[in-house]
Formats: sequence, structure tokens, C-alpha cells
Amino acid sequence: MKRSCSHCDHPDSSLLRIVLIGEMIRADEETLYTMAEVLQSLGLLELADEGEAVTMEHLVQGERRLRLVK
Repeated sequence: MKRSCSHCDHPDSSLLRIVLIGEMIRADEETLYTMAEVLQSLGLLELADEGEAVTMEHLVQGERRLRLVK
């Protein structure tokens, strides 16, 4: 039986999803805009109209803090 090559095998979609989320977290505004354009051109993202856009004040439900767990 022929062994598979780790460089030739297609990556797992969940791994690609994690990598994409990581890049979105680290991205600056210009990179996020470029990513949105690419995703929209591929039909993977539909942008909301200006009237339908949710403002941040509707999303905030109170003060939340992150804590370091050791």
C-alpha cells in the first residue's frame, strides 16, 4: 500500500477554519476589509445594508472582563 504524503494531502476543513479565525483576530482594519471582499466575491459572505446593520450598543450586554486562569 502506498503511503500518503503529508504535503500532498488536503488539510482538514476544521484546521483551515481555525487558521482563518486566528488570522481574523490578528488582522488590522485593511486586512479585514480585504478578507471581506474576497469572501463576498466567492459568495461566502453577504454584507448587510446600512439600515440593517447592528450597532455595538445593541450587542453589549454589560461589562465583561477576561481573567487569567493559572
